[in-house]
Amino acid sequence: MLLRSLLVGLIAVITGCDSADFSVLDNKFVVELTLIANEPLPSARVSELARIDQKNQFKDLAITNAQVLLTTGTTELFMEPSEGNPGIYEYLGKKHIVQPGTRYDLRVTIPGMSEPITGMTNVPSSVKILAASRESGTYLTDEQLTLKVTPGRGIDQVQSNFTLVTQALDAGISSAVPFVAASLEDDDELTLEDFRIGGSPIIAEGNFVTFSDGTIELIYPWIGVNFYGRNIIYLNALDDNLTEFVRSAEEQQGGNGVFGPGVIPNVIQSLSGAHGIFGSVARDSILFTVFPPDDS
Repeated sequence: MLLRSLLVGLIAVITGCDSADFSVLDNKFVVELTLIANEPLPSARVSELARIDQKNQFKDLAITNAQVLLTTGTTELFMEPSEGNPGIYEYLGKKHIVQPGTRYDLRVTIPGMSEPITGMTNVPSSVKILAASRESGTYLTDEQLTLKVTPGRGIDQVQSNFTLVTQALDAGISSAVPFVAASLEDDDELTLEDFRIGGSPIIAEGNFVTFSDGTIELIYPWIGVNFYGRNIIYLNALDDNLTEFVRSAEEQQGGNGVFGPGVIPNVIQSLSGAHGIFGSVARDSILFTVFPPDDS
């Protein structure tokens, strides 16, 4: 759920790309599966690709007769259609915990396709928040939260790529920071739920202090706070697939005005034969309480 908040809207932009590489448009299906180190297997989603001018719900596009197989080493993990949830596939076998630092391969077979959809991810090593500079803080003061963390990398990564996702436990009109309060007032279509969970851009470890023991110091930006009160801060270490997917999607959506017509790059795909994402993440979390400036 929290990780998915980072990807909301990114699948949609795929159909709107304006690129010289039109081969990506041949793919007619979307597959979404993100593994989380040290946690049970999550469900996978398999659907048709919606046209950009359509507003279909997922259930209208769901593929219900796919064969979804994960393999790691010699272990095969078959994911079965979820009863009552079209397009959702769940692992119902003997409990399996996603192993950090391990390769997983995905194979999705859909009747009528000449070739299966395939993908691979190297799950990052376990990430741990070893120390936090404080348990609470006053919004926008110079005393920012700093975290000492272990690196989280897949076997194919030379550095860690993090995101910080903040989940507000006390989301309400009276507890909204000024930017959120103003946004809610100016736009009737926005709700508290739109701001309850927020994610940072990708943070590369090279931009922060690395200690001799290999641990890393991260500074939590106040811009990640949408509500005063209790907040859960999730530290996510992304594999290369998620890193490239998010970075390229952000570039496509923004682009800083440098792309002309016909040269906007496609979102970088991690799957062969489908849009979407097959990736992995390692994560840890802490509770952090934020006070409004008047309470300082």
